[in-house]
Amino acid sequence: MIKPSCYSCRKRFEPTELRLSYSKNYCEQCGVGLFGEEYFSFPQKPAPTARKNLAVHATVLILGVGGLWLLAHWFGFDWPPF
Repeated sequence: MIKPSCYSCRKRFEPTELRLSYSKNYCEQCGVGLFGEEYFSFPQKPAPTARKNLAVHATVLILGVGGLWLLAHWFGFDWPPF
């Protein structure tokens, strides 16, 4: 699994070690430096669930197959012939 990075220092962390502020991830060191004690009131970044992971992979697979099918028809490959 790919670990998310801190928006400020770009180091990789486990999702639960980061907190969200305005849709950006911050580690504790950068967050306290930028926001002070207010950093600890920010919500923790949730760990991705298996269901979300499966949904993302299924979407990418469907879009990939659809894109390849579209390219094949643009360039005249008629397979499957229907």
